[in-house]
Formats: sequence, structure tokens, C-alpha cells
Amino acid sequence: MKRRKSSSAAFAQGLRAAAGVLLVSSVGVAAAQAPAQGSPVVARMGEVTVGQDEVEKLLQALPEAERAAVKADRASLDGWLRQRLLSEALLRDARAKGWADRPEVKAKVDAAMREVAARIVTASYLESVSQVPAGFPSETEVQAAYEQGKANFNLPAAYRVAQIYLAAPESDAATVAKLRDEAGELARQARAGDFAAVARANSQDKLSAERGGEVDTLPLARILPELRDAVAKLKVGEVSEPVQAQAGFHVVKLLGVQPARTATLDEMKPQLRAALRQQRQQQLVQAYLAQLAPATQLSIDAAALDAALKKTN
Repeated sequence: MKRRKSSSAAFAQGLRAAAGVLLVSSVGVAAAQAPAQGSPVVARMGEVTVGQDEVEKLLQALPEAERAAVKADRASLDGWLRQRLLSEALLRDARAKGWADRPEVKAKVDAAMREVAARIVTASYLESVSQVPAGFPSETEVQAAYEQGKANFNLPAAYRVAQIYLAAPESDAATVAKLRDEAGELARQARAGDFAAVARANSQDKLSAERGGEVDTLPLARILPELRDAVAKLKVGEVSEPVQAQAGFHVVKLLGVQPARTATLDEMKPQLRAALRQQRQQQLVQAYLAQLAPATQLSIDAAALDAALKKTN
């Protein structure tokens, strides 16, 4: 997928190499927290720890597809844990040396707290005065929105794929060569026999191996770039030669193809409802703000503004 430039873009870049996973995505970074009482410690650096509860909260906040990709990319997760430990250690060191008690630092903290408090109060209040009725939108309104945007609700062809995955460390050429041969032998066995049985016995991606190698039904854009050509060229029932991706070798079988089509009303309903409710809430917000601050009561003293601008030169 092509979601980039988030606050956690650096963490997301490693997900393409997630072992045995064909999805690509990004992940948000949770705020620092002390482990809950009784929560097992996942990572430790001296007295600084990251608890299992924090990792669970990080993962639960993600959409299902992103969660699967992140869980499979241990290298990026390890990097995130190291960064969390380092950040917490830095904060503790600063506090231990009284840095938080310095007047200039306290002033900045107090100003930031006031700003955050103001944002929370105004945002929560604005949300309270712009509540969308529970019954909105109606079925008729959803139907009308669907018909209006139907030309844009196109779904690309989707490929139902299964795989046999072998991890291959890039730095070890001998191991890579050996695994390439092993993957080739598994591909031959899968063509001659039961692909699902070979995947269950040999694939190193446990999640798909438990399903006989089946991954999901995916458009090409959500399949690893290294595998797209191989998948697109397969006929239903065919098994590919081993394909080397960043994290290892994939032997892919095409189980089926869903042709490109227009999404149905039922498929679009959740998105349409959410979009219409968001649109209505924005309308209620604008109406409330217009009532709170009518344009007729707003005035700007151009001379005073000019004087303020000159003083800042």
C-alpha cells in the first residue's frame, strides 16, 4: 500500500520485509507508559522497562491487516522497543538531574500544559455540541450517496493466494543459495502433490502455514512488489518458482481470481455512513461557530494590526 509520511514513517519502512507476509502498511507509535501492575516485561534496559500491556495497546490500535504485517516484522518491532527504552531512559536521566525544575524548562512545560488543556477542553466541548443524531444517515440517504459516487467505487482484480515461505538472511550468501535450492524442491513437491500439506509441513510463516499456506485475497497493490509479476502471470491452480523477496523466498500458488468490479452498496455502506456522519458533524460545527461568533460582531483594527507587524520586524 502507499501510505507514507506519517509520524512513524521510519518504523513503517521496514514492514515490507515482514517475514512471510504479503501485506505492506504503516504503524502508529504509542505514547510512553509504565507497565501495568503484573504485566510481563517485554523489553528492559536497566530499570527502564516496556510492558506487554503497552505492546498490546500498540497492536490493538491498528487495523487488522496492518497488525498482521507489524507482528510479522520482528526487526522493526525490536527497533521500536529500543527507541522506547532510550526515550524513557533519557527522560529519567533529565529528571534525576533536576532538569525539569529549571525555571525556563518549567515555564515551557506550563505553557505546553495550558495549550494541551485548552485544546482538550475546546475539542471535547465542540464535539458535545455537534453530536450527529444516532439514526443519521437513513437508508435512503446512504443509497443516494452510493448512486452519486458509484462511478468511483471500483475495486481492482484480487488474487486469492497461498504460499510456502522460507526466511533467508541477506548477509549469508551460502545460506541463501541453500534455501533457494530448498525452495525449488518444495515448489516441485507442491506441484506434484498437495500444496497445502507441503505448506503446513515446511512454511516458516506460521499464520498462513496453519491454513495450508493460504494468505488472503489481495489486489496486486497489497502484495509485496517482488511477488506481483509472479502472481499476475499465474493461472488458477499453478505454482510459481521460488521468488526471492527482501526477507526470504516465497513459493506462491494462485487459488482464484476475483475480476475487477464495482463495489456493492452493502460493501460501501460502512464507509458511506462514516463519511456522511463526518460531513454532518462538520456542518453542525460550522453552524455552531457561526452562531457563537456572528460575522457582524467581528472586526479587525487594520492600523493596530499593522503596528504589531512592524514591531516584530
